[in-house]
Amino acid sequence: MKTVNLLLAAAATAPYLALTACADGAPATLPEEPDDNAIRFTATAEYSRAGGDLTTNNLTSFNVYAYTGKGTAPVLFMNNVTVTKNDVNSWSYSPVEYWPAKEEVDFYAFSPSGWVGADGPLKPIAYDSYPGTEDIIYAVSPNMSGYAGLANAQVLFNFRHALSKVTVKMSSTNPDIRVCVSNVALANVMTRGNFHFPTGSTAEKPSEYNIGTWSDQNSPQTYILHMSKSPDEIKVLTSTATDMSESGLGGAKYMTPQPLTWRSNGNGNDAYITVMCSVYDTATGTKLWPNANTPEDNIVPGSTFGDGLLKFPLSSSLFSEWVPGFHYVYNLVINSNEDMGAIEFGDPKVDTFIDINTYYQ
Repeated sequence: MKTVNLLLAAAATAPYLALTACADGAPATLPEEPDDNAIRFTATAEYSRAGGDLTTNNLTSFNVYAYTGKGTAPVLFMNNVTVTKNDVNSWSYSPVEYWPAKEEVDFYAFSPSGWVGADGPLKPIAYDSYPGTEDIIYAVSPNMSGYAGLANAQVLFNFRHALSKVTVKMSSTNPDIRVCVSNVALANVMTRGNFHFPTGSTAEKPSEYNIGTWSDQNSPQTYILHMSKSPDEIKVLTSTATDMSESGLGGAKYMTPQPLTWRSNGNGNDAYITVMCSVYDTATGTKLWPNANTPEDNIVPGSTFGDGLLKFPLSSSLFSEWVPGFHYVYNLVINSNEDMGAIEFGDPKVDTFIDINTYYQ
């Protein structure tokens, strides 16, 4: 999964966007060449150091649909068959299928087993990503054929992530202030949509023909990443970024890829990060923000901790949508000078973007 690191800076620091990638290839080790025409499978998935992601190391099973025939009338050949990992290089399923004579087979695989329904992968697949804790992957190996001794008698699946991954981190590098965060959420994020399997092989270089797409995104929801129910649950920001996605409310990270709107400064259909927080003078404990000069839009009526409200767009001048297989890391840095009255939060700006593709042999 590609990683896009977003650094959204606030107040006295200049906002910028840093982009990195943390995807590595994990090549499959193929077993010995088969001596019959049984169909065999092997699989790889993008490697990640993050918990929760489906990878080559932790993928233990996947399901397969397969079709013969081309054009408008494909014939079902394998019907949602479960393939299970036996050891590092061995996968099995039952009953074993054999290559049809003089016919090519299109294979479609996915994991976990539940997200593609009985209609199979040739139709749009309705999926709801809420509450955002499940990673789903897919693979396509089309135009396959085999017989004893043929090199491609084994089907290799290279899995790709169907969802976008989102992480929100927060920090403060100004020792003169204490930033106390009580609530962090993603607002107006669409949870439902239709996934479309690609027609091309996911084992080849990414292109418009072999990357899955989404359509008809709907059902906006608020993903609460952190909520302080008592004073001891409030997050006090330090110079070390805190991952708000890991702070106790389910770890919502896997989102439906979708367009991201920011037209109304956090109103209407805008998709944004919302932060409830207070800022104090470190030396005296005096509350600096919110205060009497804070705009009404930044006030939270009835806030238990008297917090103000900040809104950061999920889109930027670089991109206006989440796409499948990318990891978006939003780094919110909140700083200020103790002499400031109302804290002004700068608009995020984009520096550069690096797209790093990972391929498997």
